[in-house]
Amino acid sequence: MTDTGKFTGSTAFDSHATPTLFARVCAYWSSLRENGTPPRRAAIEAQALADALPHVFLAELVTPRVARLRICGHRIEALMGMEMRGMPLSVLFVGSARDALAEAVEQTAKGARVILSLEAEAESGMPQISATLALLPLVDEAGRITRLLGVLDQRGETGRAPRRFTLARPVLDEPPAAPARRPVLRVIPGGRR
Repeated sequence: MTDTGKFTGSTAFDSHATPTLFARVCAYWSSLRENGTPPRRAAIEAQALADALPHVFLAELVTPRVARLRICGHRIEALMGMEMRGMPLSVLFVGSARDALAEAVEQTAKGARVILSLEAEAESGMPQISATLALLPLVDEAGRITRLLGVLDQRGETGRAPRRFTLARPVLDEPPAAPARRPVLRVIPGGRR
C-alpha cells in the first residue's frame, strides 16, 4: 500500500457484515504489534484488508492533534461526495465535535488505540446515520508515530452528501503502551543474612 491514491476494494458491501469488517481491521492492526508498540506503517498490506478497504483510511499526523488524509476508501469519500485525499480528518465532523476529535487524535499520537461512537442527525434528504470510528497508531522506521490507520463502520444510508458527524460518546479503548522500566528492588527486613 502506498501513501497516494485511494482504497477502493470490493464494491459489494453487506451492512450486516460491517462489524466483522471493523473487527477484522482492528485485529489485523493488533496482530502487527510487537511488545505492545504500534505496528510499523510499512507493515500494513492492502491485500490483508481486502473487502474492508472501502471503509479504511490512512492519515498523516501533521501535528499531534491534526491528521491529514493520505488514502481514503470510497465509502468514506461518499460521505462528503468528493475525493478526500489531502483534507484534514476533521472535515468529517461538525465544528462543535472537532475539539473532541483533536483530543482523540492526540491520544492516538501518544500510542493509544481510540474508538469513537459517531452520529449524523437526520435532515431533509439525509437520513440519520451512526458510525464507529477506530484510530490506530502507526510508527515510521525511526519508531515515531507519524500515521494513523482508521476504519469507519457506518450504519444507515448516506443520503445526500456532505454528511458530518458529532461524537455520540468517545471511548479510549486502549491506553498507550508504557515504556519498559527496570524493576525497582527494595530491601525486605527480616530476611536471611
